[in-house]
Amino acid sequence: MVQVTKLNNGLIVISDSIDSVETISLGIFVNVGSVNEEYNQKGLSHFLEHMVFKGTTNRSALQISNEIESVGGIINAFTGQEMTGFHVKILKEHLSLAIDIISDMLQNPTFDPVEFDRERKVVIQEIKMVNDSPDDYISDLFQSTCFTNEQLGSPILGFEEGILSYTPDDMRHYMDANYSIDKMVLVASGNVNHNELLELANKFVVKLKQFQTKSVEKQNYTGGYTYKEKDLEQTHLMVGYEGYSHTSINKYKLKLLSVILGAGTSSRLFQEVREKRGLVYTIYSTTSSFRDTGTFSVYAACEPSKTEEVIKIVKNEIVNIQNDLSIDELNKSKMQLKASILMGLENSSNRMERIASQYLLEGKLTDINETINNINCLNIGDIKDTAHIILNNNKYTLTVLGKSSNNNLYEI
Repeated sequence: MVQVTKLNNGLIVISDSIDSVETISLGIFVNVGSVNEEYNQKGLSHFLEHMVFKGTTNRSALQISNEIESVGGIINAFTGQEMTGFHVKILKEHLSLAIDIISDMLQNPTFDPVEFDRERKVVIQEIKMVNDSPDDYISDLFQSTCFTNEQLGSPILGFEEGILSYTPDDMRHYMDANYSIDKMVLVASGNVNHNELLELANKFVVKLKQFQTKSVEKQNYTGGYTYKEKDLEQTHLMVGYEGYSHTSINKYKLKLLSVILGAGTSSRLFQEVREKRGLVYTIYSTTSSFRDTGTFSVYAACEPSKTEEVIKIVKNEIVNIQNDLSIDELNKSKMQLKASILMGLENSSNRMERIASQYLLEGKLTDINETINNINCLNIGDIKDTAHIILNNNKYTLTVLGKSSNNNLYEI
C-alpha cells in the first residue's frame, strides 16, 4: 500500500509497504539535475552528489559509510538530467539510522576544501572513464546533438575544465539556490510503517527549507549530426528521433515500438542486423522521457566499412513497421514490456525510484494497473502511426564515434 503525507515543513513523505520482505529502500530525491545548471555550472549537480558523502558537521566520510555498512546496509546516489537521488537499503530495524544519515548528508554537508580538492580528482577520473568507454561516450554525444545549445544536452558529469575551476562556495551557492524542500520527496519502499516513517522524518529532516527557485526554460529537441573521429576497432553509432515527455500518453506507444524494434534477441533489429547479417555484436533501441520532450534511439557498433549499411537497415526497419506488423508480434511485445515493468516491481529499490520519479517528474503517482491498461489498449494502428510520426518530424539525429570513410552519413 502506498501512502503520501506532506509534513508541516513542506516535505512530501511516501511509503510503499511490502510486508513480505525484511528490508527497506529509502531515499531523498530532488527535482534538480544537469538541466538546472547555468553555462558556468556544468557538472555541479553531479559533483555535489559526490561531495555530500565526503563529510558532514556530525560525521566524517568514513563514518558515513561505516555506520551504514556496519549494519549490512548499502548507500549510494545518482544524478540525472532532471533528478538527483540519495538512497540507502537497510534491514527494517535500521530505518532510523537510514533517515538520520541521508538527512544529515543533505542538511549538514561541510564541503571541506581538502575533501573537495580530492574529490574533484575522482570526478575528473570519472569523466575520463566515460570518454574511454565508447558506448558511454556516444550517449553523451547523442544527447548533446539531440539538444544542441540546450541545458538538456550538457553532459551530466560536466567538463574537466569546469570541475577544476569550482570552489566549495560555488557548490554551496548552487545548493542554496536549488535544493528547496518543495522540490524533494522522501520515499521508503519495503517493510515500512508509514506512521513510523513520518515520526522519523519529523525528527531528522528539520533544516531543509522552502524558498523560491529559478524555473528551467523549455527544452527543445533540435536533432542533427555529430561525427567524432576516434581510433577504435569499431564504429559506434546512435540513430534517433524526438520522443515524448513524461506526461504524454504517447510515450507508451513509443516504448512498445522500441520493444518491437530492439528489445531482446527476437527483436527485428537483432534478428536482421546480427542474426541474419552478422554485422554487429550489440544492437538495441531505447526511449527516454523528459519534462518537455523525449528521445527514441538505436545504438549499434560495427565494422567501420559497415556503418552505412547498418544505418540503412535501422531506418528501413522503422519504415517496415508502418507496412507490416502482425497481431502476434504486437501481443508478444506487449507481454515483454509489461513483464519488464512488473519484474522491476519485485525489487524495493526499483519501486522506490519509480515512485520518486513519478512524483517529481510526472507530477502524480500512477497505479501499476493504469500503466498496464495503457499498454493493453495499444493497437497495430497506434504503433504504425508512431513509426510514421517519428520518421517524418524532420528532427533526425545521428551520432557516429570511431572511423568512417563516408562524410555524408547523415544524408543516407
